[in-house]
Amino acid sequence: AVVSTQSTGTLISASCSSSLSKWSSSGGRSGSSSAMRWRSRIMLLSGCLSACAMSVPVFSYGSMIPYIYSYLWMQGARFDMLHLNLHPSLFLMFVTSCGSAIGLLSRFINERVLYAFFSTALTVIMASIYWLGTSYIALSVYMCALGFCGGNVLVFTIGKATEWNPNKSGTANGVIGFFVGISGFIGSFICTIFINPHNIGTEKVFDPAYSYLGNVTIFTDPTVYNKVPFLWLIFAIMFCALLIPSIIFVRSPTPDEVCELTPLMDDSFEMNALTSSYNYSVGEMLRTFKFYVLYIIVMTMSLALLAGTELYKELAKDTIPDDHFLNVIGAVLAIANAMGRFLWGAIMDKIGAKWALFAAFLIITPSTVVLYWTRYYPWPYLVNVCLVSFSSGIFTGIAPALVELFGHRDISLKYSVCLSGELFGCALFYIFSVGSVKLYNDLVFLILLAIPCGLSCLSSLIFI
Repeated sequence: AVVSTQSTGTLISASCSSSLSKWSSSGGRSGSSSAMRWRSRIMLLSGCLSACAMSVPVFSYGSMIPYIYSYLWMQGARFDMLHLNLHPSLFLMFVTSCGSAIGLLSRFINERVLYAFFSTALTVIMASIYWLGTSYIALSVYMCALGFCGGNVLVFTIGKATEWNPNKSGTANGVIGFFVGISGFIGSFICTIFINPHNIGTEKVFDPAYSYLGNVTIFTDPTVYNKVPFLWLIFAIMFCALLIPSIIFVRSPTPDEVCELTPLMDDSFEMNALTSSYNYSVGEMLRTFKFYVLYIIVMTMSLALLAGTELYKELAKDTIPDDHFLNVIGAVLAIANAMGRFLWGAIMDKIGAKWALFAAFLIITPSTVVLYWTRYYPWPYLVNVCLVSFSSGIFTGIAPALVELFGHRDISLKYSVCLSGELFGCALFYIFSVGSVKLYNDLVFLILLAIPCGLSCLSSLIFI
């Protein structure tokens, strides 16, 4: 039997009544409750570290693209730099399309064993890039493999964070989102300290055999581009350090722990905008109209996310020649995105998914287009990029929105199904990027990115 607590909308199993009575009789401050709080925090922190690790390849990639492109060019590769946008797109596409594998395989294999396997594979694959060589094709294959393993790490982490924080899922996912966003800061820091500490500038080169590429802006100093292969070893070591705590600690709460977590996560049983009277199965969710509206919104979230994290160097490579300043932009936008992920999660807890999504896309839409003009002015460009990046932190609201609209039931599987919308968003981003090489200029490119965001703004207001 399931009893609804009317003051919060939280669903509490009748089998929890004895645990709740014990919690109440002790004033909600027993030693058991204190231990439960710390257990929940350790789970969340471990999950944050693992989410940060798996996010480094994609959210640091924007700051690394000029160095990787220079390295490949000096090795004889000839293509437009925008084609490197395929790699973060491939990573995110495999994250979204394959992230549910751990949920399906956990029916036959212990989920913690699966998580340890995917975490180990993530580290080994990253290290193998150094040993097997860096090329455009190889990086494409590596990003697919990293996305497959990283997607399962992320889905497991998000699911457990929601299970351990049933009444504060928005805030919990916001905290994890903060660590995901801060991963971009790591990449920018490494680029500044390790790859180009002396702020060596780029040069324009021209290859007559590939005249259609025009003048290409790259680093021609070997002390810069020859360090690229060592990046993968650095990232592999970092993966190992960040993933070990989650392998040891992260797990699902037991039934008794779930009973104790229900009052523990919200001491006063105050109203929470993300509580839901629904508890749909995945099949029931797929038969609702709101799911497909949210699915399209997730697709456009990836456009905003990639615009904020991957394009800032490409758009300004000819207008802002100071490489260190561009790396500063990358570091600051990573912090802005991290703060956005945390704050949008907390905001969604208070005002609900509808208004949080509406507000975020209302900021993203014009800010994306204005990048075309602010790129000529370093400091306004920094503010503009940070605004886009901060607003795209609404990405962390996917799981809380699912909880609000469809309930906690099978939340990991619901999350992975909804996250697959990002697959189409990444594909669309890459198509727009390739088109901008020859078919249209940067302004049209940015407008094409902004239009779906504007439609999501209206859709969230009308249909969510």
